[in-house]
Parts: sequence; structure tokens; C-alpha cells
Amino acid sequence: MKNIFLMFFLFVFSTTLWANAGVFRGRGQTPQLENTNDIQMVEEEVSMFPMRGNYPIDMSVRNQDQMKYHCTFKLRNLSDKIVTIPVGFPLSTETVWFHDPSMINQTEVIGRFGFVAGTKDYIFPVRYVPYDKNKKFSSIFLWDMTFQPKQEITLFVQYTMGGYYGLMSTRKQNLPRETDYKHSYLAELEMGIGHGHMYVTATGGCWAGKIEKAVFKLYPYMFEEYLEKRGAWEESPEDEQKRIQRSKKEQTLVDLLTPKSPMVRSWNPEREQWKVVLDQPKNKSQHLELVYTPFEPKDKDSINISYVFAGIPTTIEQFDLLLDCMKSSLNQGYAQKDRIKANVEKMKKENLTQYEELKQYLEGLVPYTPAVKKNLTDVVLEFYGIGINNPEIQDFLEAQCWYPVKEPPYLSPELKAYLEASSSEINTN
Repeated sequence: MKNIFLMFFLFVFSTTLWANAGVFRGRGQTPQLENTNDIQMVEEEVSMFPMRGNYPIDMSVRNQDQMKYHCTFKLRNLSDKIVTIPVGFPLSTETVWFHDPSMINQTEVIGRFGFVAGTKDYIFPVRYVPYDKNKKFSSIFLWDMTFQPKQEITLFVQYTMGGYYGLMSTRKQNLPRETDYKHSYLAELEMGIGHGHMYVTATGGCWAGKIEKAVFKLYPYMFEEYLEKRGAWEESPEDEQKRIQRSKKEQTLVDLLTPKSPMVRSWNPEREQWKVVLDQPKNKSQHLELVYTPFEPKDKDSINISYVFAGIPTTIEQFDLLLDCMKSSLNQGYAQKDRIKANVEKMKKENLTQYEELKQYLEGLVPYTPAVKKNLTDVVLEFYGIGINNPEIQDFLEAQCWYPVKEPPYLSPELKAYLEASSSEINTN
């Protein structure tokens, strides 16, 4: 069965969210990231404060929750000469800004992000360009810095930006997006909706030498409390009734996504790698920290903080909807298997790569059976922290950001009994 959700998810996330100071040479509208042998980034400290958006978060996607960034970079001139370098700080959102550079209003753009760069005594005049020469980075703020011989300058950068809000996957972020499972239909259970922000560290590698120390601080507790109360999105009673009426006309797996869908963290690095630090002992304020000494940033070190409201059933009615939709989809796909197989064999001589992909897809076309029902049921039970030890779903579980379950979501006694009865009554032998 083709995972339509995954295809859409890959399209949405084809744009990466970038953020870190680097050296960008070239004037005009097309600067280019380059290395410097003279200036070292000695230390980096980034504090991240997730916040609710300025307006209600609804399904119109007209508003996103925000992340405020406070960055401190200690830069050192390693040479015995005066050095002036063009510094650039690239940002990116899911929207491509300003295809026509003549549309740019510098004041409006700088104000939109609240972007400020400077020292404790001086604010640098910055300018905005929509992208670099290779169009790898976008929303770049540029300014010049001059260093005296052996001088050390502490650079402060602050800005606020909206993140991504929309369809997300519960697959762990360090895995390929097209991870194959023993039972490919289980990928439909990865669907979710949520919010995410990223801080990419790779551009920090353009400075001379190593970053001797990097500290990343995250203040998530108040934001998580807000998300738990808000749910996947904010919905008026009128909008709720409209959504329910629409779902009654033609039910799909997307109807499993509601404001009350259970929330899970999808972080990179994962939550367990962050250390809890006490800010103020008197009021027990806390934050989370990552510390690297030294730090040689790579693409895999990007920090991604996402919260996903998973499309996992929370009621008996939703569980029955899951089974009905999967039964219909699987049986329809299986009915076309012979016709698709004939086309796949023709493809073998024309395009071997596409042949292998279609062959794999063909192998995933299976009918809905009691074994399929048990596997789906057992995944839902595992999501709620009830271990089943079903080897047929183990590869899928290990790929999920919520597994192993450390903080089981609430499971109503009615749904728990319904799921356990469904799992135990099916004889897969």
C-alpha cells in the first residue's frame, strides 16, 4: 500500500531550517558560504525558548508557534594582522521569501524576525538577502566584523521565528524517511500533526580550528504545559461540529487526527541526552542542556525540537475507524496486484532502478487478514505502554520516536479492554 502521508511529508520537509553564524563572502544578493583560516569560533552558547504564537493555532496554518533564540559566540583572531570578515546568519522558514529581491523592505524583514547582532557596546548594521549563491541557505542576515591582531570579540545574536506546523511523522529523526518495514502497511500509523523548530550547527564548521565548547540550552517546560492544555490545535465548538460532520461523510485515516490526539516528543538529540539543569533553586526553575567539548559540527548534530500529536486511536470508535480504513485500502490495493505485476515486469528492461522500487511496492500489497488486525492492534497497545512482544511489529516499534514508552499516554479502561480482547482473540497460526 502506497504511503500517501509519507509522500506529502517528504515534500513538506524538503526545505531545511538553518541557523548559525558563518562566513559569507560576495556582495549584492548572492553571498557564498566560505571558510576562514584567521578567525576561530572559540565558544558557542545558544538558548532556545519555545513560545505560543501570536494568534490561535488552527487548521488554517496561518499562524505558527514561535522560538526565541539568544546566541553568544566568542570569536578570536588567530592572526597578527587586522582582519575584516563578512559574517552571515542564515534562517529559513517553510515559505520561500522574495523571489524578486526588489520586493525586499529591509526594515520590515529585520523587524519581522526581531533580528539583532552586536557586542555589548555596539549593534551591527545588518542587511537581509533572500538566499546565497547556491541557494542552499535562505533568509540570510549579513554584516561585517573587524578584528584587531589577536583580538577576541563576543558576538550576541537574538531573533525570533515561527516554526513548521502541519503533518509530521513519528519516525525517529535519525532514520531515513523511507525506512522499510517487514509489514509496510504499518507506516500508516506514523501519521501525526505537530510543530517543530530546528537549529542547524553545520555552518559553524566554516571557522578556523575547532569550536572548543558549545552549549545548547532549551527551556521547554512552560511551552509543553501549554501544548498539553491546547492539544494539536485550537478549535471552537462550531468548528468542532463542522469537522465531525465532514468526517461522517467520508472517513479516512486523517480523521484520527483531532485536537485531543496524544502528544509525543520527536527530538534530535533525543530527550534522554539532555541534562536537566536547575536555574534558580528558590523557585525550582529548570532548563535542559547539551554540552560539547570540543564541538566539530556536522549535519547530524542539528537540533530539532518537534512535538507530534500522533494519529493513534484514543477511543473505541477511532480504533474501529482505523481497522475499517486499513481493510478497505489493503483489499483495494491487493485487488490490483496482478495488473501492477504485469507492468512491473515490463519495467525490468526499461528502468532497472524503478523496477526494483516498484517490485518492493508490489511485495507490500497484501490483503487484510486477522494477522494484519493483530499487528495493528498490538502497535496501538505498545503506544500506550502495554508490551505485547509481537516480533512482527518489532522493527516498526524501534523506528518510532515514542518507543520504548517512558511516559505512557492516558488510555481509557474501555479502550484498553477492547484492544486487549482484539489482540488475544486473533489466532495468527
